[in-house]
Amino acid sequence: MTKSTHNLTDADGGSRIPQSVAQQLIETYKTEEGWADNKTRAVWFSAANFTDILALISENSGDGARIYFGKYPGNADIPGTPDPSDKGMVTLVFIPTLATASGGHQDLFPATPPVSVAVAARNGEDYQGYNHGDLCPPC
Repeated sequence: MTKSTHNLTDADGGSRIPQSVAQQLIETYKTEEGWADNKTRAVWFSAANFTDILALISENSGDGARIYFGKYPGNADIPGTPDPSDKGMVTLVFIPTLATASGGHQDLFPATPPVSVAVAARNGEDYQGYNHGDLCPPC
């Protein structure tokens, strides 16, 4: 495996980490939060998904994305949910961010909207968030 160089700055909000650190972070989560058989442990996204996520950020003149934990309701269908077995499972939701004058990053839209906005979303709205990676388990 070859190492690649990268030019991330503190403002980019992330950095590459060694495998041992990644494993330690995952193991700490597993130990402290638990990995029950029927709970989400990971979410898989293809390279094409990341290309689409980058396009979503670009289309909204964004500077990045905030990744929220979400959960499919156990007793309701969410339009566009790819698999009924996702009910009750934790997922990841990407929301593009916009640069602020103070150097921060503001979500393109609030992660938890007022009820009137939630109703409007069900009646048809622009696709400005990203979801539907493959949940593990079952995959």
